[in-house]
Amino acid sequence: MKRSRVGLLVIGWALALVTLANAVQADEGERKVRRDIERFVRARIESTEAVSSKTTLDVPPLRSFTVDRKRFPGTLRTEISTRAQEPLRGRVPLAISLYAGDLLVKRGVITPYVRRSERVIVPTRDIRMGSILSPGDFVYADRDATRLPRDVVRETAEVVGLRAKRSLRKDRAFRSSQVEGVPLVERGDRVQIVLHAGALQISATGKAQEAGAFGDWIRVVNVDSKRELSGRVDSDGRVHVAF
Repeated sequence: MKRSRVGLLVIGWALALVTLANAVQADEGERKVRRDIERFVRARIESTEAVSSKTTLDVPPLRSFTVDRKRFPGTLRTEISTRAQEPLRGRVPLAISLYAGDLLVKRGVITPYVRRSERVIVPTRDIRMGSILSPGDFVYADRDATRLPRDVVRETAEVVGLRAKRSLRKDRAFRSSQVEGVPLVERGDRVQIVLHAGALQISATGKAQEAGAFGDWIRVVNVDSKRELSGRVDSDGRVHVAF
C-alpha cells in the first residue's frame, strides 16, 4: 500500500514537472514578442528625441503568441511594423508576425500604450474667472504628454500677472488661451489717442470700443471727428495710431 502511494506521488510530481516545462516553453513566444515590442518602440522614440526617464510602455497580455515548441522548434523571430507617426505616443497599433525558423506560426495586432510624462504647471486651488494670477497659485506636476493640448502652460513666468479668462480647476493642466493680459483700457473708457504721422505727433481724446492690455491692438473712436481708428495700447494706457 505504501509503495503504491509513493508511486502515485512520484507520478504526480512528474506530471507537474512536465506541465511546468510545457508552460515555460509555451511562454517563450510571449516573452520573445514582448522583448521585441519594447525594442521596436524604444528605437522609434530614441530616433527622434532623447528618451525621458518618465517614458513608460504598457504592453497588453500576449497570450495569443504562445507557441508549442514541440510542434515549432525553430528559432523564434518577429516582424513588427506600424503606421503610427514618430515619435510614438499614446496607443500604437503594431502588426506582429511570429516565426519559428521560416514558418509563420502566429500573427496579430497588438496595441501597447506609450506613456510619456511632461512637467507642466497646475493650479494649487480653484481659481475664479477674472483673478490675477500670482506665483503661489501654481505648482509643477507631471502629466501624460499625449493628453496635453498644444498650448499647455509649462512655466509660471508665462502666466504670472495675467488674468483668468475663465475658472481654472485645481490640479488640472491649463492652456494659454484660458488667460489674458490685464486690460489697461476697458471698453467705454476715455483714452488718449496719439496720432503719428512721420515725426509729427498729435494727441486727441478717444473712446475705447474694446478692452486691451499692454501691446494689444484695439478700436477707438475719436470723440471730435467720430472716426473709428485702430491702435496699440502702451504701458500708460494710451492708444498709438500711425498714419
